[in-house]
Amino acid sequence: MVNEPQRHPADLLPVIAFIVAVALLVGGWFLFPKVQAWISAQDCVATGRTNCVQYDVPR
Repeated sequence: MVNEPQRHPADLLPVIAFIVAVALLVGGWFLFPKVQAWISAQDCVATGRTNCVQYDVPR
């Protein structure tokens, strides 16, 4: 207690960097299927097809 070292803000920098990296990876994991579907629809339109996007119509 007398000789206990104090924490400096620089000690938390690696932890904050790790949390940011994990957040970016998780965000990319959830966004990838949406971006992939968007690119697929653009490729379909670019080939000249007209029924590229499926719409769910509520009944």
